[in-house]
Amino acid sequence: MTRPVIAVTSGEPAGIGPDVCLALAGRDLGARLVVIGDEALLRERATQLGMATSLRKFEAAAPANFDGIEVCHVPLAVPCEPGRLDPRNSGYVLAVLDRAFAGCARGEFAAMVTAPVQKSVINDAGIAFTGHTEYFAEAAGDAHVVMMLAGAGLRVALATTHLALKDVPAALTRESLERTLRSEEHTSELQSH
Repeated sequence: MTRPVIAVTSGEPAGIGPDVCLALAGRDLGARLVVIGDEALLRERATQLGMATSLRKFEAAAPANFDGIEVCHVPLAVPCEPGRLDPRNSGYVLAVLDRAFAGCARGEFAAMVTAPVQKSVINDAGIAFTGHTEYFAEAAGDAHVVMMLAGAGLRVALATTHLALKDVPAALTRESLERTLRSEEHTSELQSH
């Protein structure tokens, strides 16, 4: 049986995303995981964390049985230091997301998992960014998005995404709730097949 190939974005380079990606090494999660990010950053972070993790370049045709981390390299704009946000790497963060999205769109990846990003530093770079959900919706050409939380047999579709709590009441309309409910209904139908 072929294992699905799942893209894992490495997130904010100065944040915890690269660390979390490195922690995936050697875990059998039922899929072939491919971390999308800067290979040198991941090597350096592994050294800083004292992790003996093997990295190899992702190649679709490569054997999937590998205990290390497969990396789809996207270069950092500037070197980074853990805990020090740098707006100059905001384009890198978006390039990582774009690479994962493109790979999913063309069937190279069956799905993607995203590590955390720091929205404020992306905005500080002059790039309007409210979150992964809206970013991918725009890339897919869909104006209405539904964020769903799932776990332990429970699925919760949110009526809004990435809004300040004070702005939620004004964002809730009969039409938006109905559209969200219809999206959830469609999702349930797809999952039952």
